[in-house]
Amino acid sequence: MSKLILIRHAKSDWSGNVNDLRRGLNRRGYNSCRVISKELKKRIDKPDLFLISPALRAQLTYENIFLNWDNKDNLLSIEEDLYHALIVQIKKNLTSKV
Repeated sequence: MSKLILIRHAKSDWSGNVNDLRRGLNRRGYNSCRVISKELKKRIDKPDLFLISPALRAQLTYENIFLNWDNKDNLLSIEEDLYHALIVQIKKNLTSKV
């Protein structure tokens, strides 16, 4: 049976005048990624598919959570539609990918 795990980006950095898509993570965000990574490793096997928003903070969250996982065989797809997506859009996107 397939499992769906939704992860929102970690705490973003609001310092500076940066375009919303280019905002990174702050220290708390990076720390949260380490904690989430450890907890996910206890609960799930290696994920098969990653769908990620084009926002830098979402990509950094992915990279920092799954940094030490064996992801070489996983499919990673940056999905424009996930930026500011509603749950209906996410469901539509998933249906076309799975």
